Amino acid sequence: MTGFWKAWLEGWCWLVGLVGVMFLAVAIPGADGAARLFYDLVYWPLDGASGWGEPTRLTASLLGSVMIGWAMTVRTLAQAAVSTGDPALWRGMTLAIVTWYVLDSGASIASGVPVNALSNTLFVGGYLIPVLASGVLMARQSVPRAA
Repeated sequence: MTGFWKAWLEGWCWLVGLVGVMFLAVAIPGADGAARLFYDLVYWPLDGASGWGEPTRLTASLLGSVMIGWAMTVRTLAQAAVSTGDPALWRGMTLAIVTWYVLDSGASIASGVPVNALSNTLFVGGYLIPVLASGVLMARQSVPRAA
């Protein structure tokens, strides 16, 4: 993976991390506006009745921590996959992300919050577009060797 798709994936990792920061920020009183809006959006209609409370605050802040770690992990794995050209790294990472997508979206739909599955679709699409378009899942890339 080189050029445009590599930059896209790097940007996706930063976006995931920033969304994580948004959720982590709910641990600070008064810094929860963006996360409250997210919950109101996924519990459509936009009416302020998302059931926000202290348990949600804890769960959202923990989710933020996990998202930040996830973004850092994907970024590190992607850098390793680019440098080695090993499609097995890409396939393992992609399987993990698609597994998250299926489980999280299924749980969202089963819980009556299908709009969250839509937001998950945007996230997984942001990852899959550069991975599929670049062909890294298929062939081993040649990697220049240091002299």
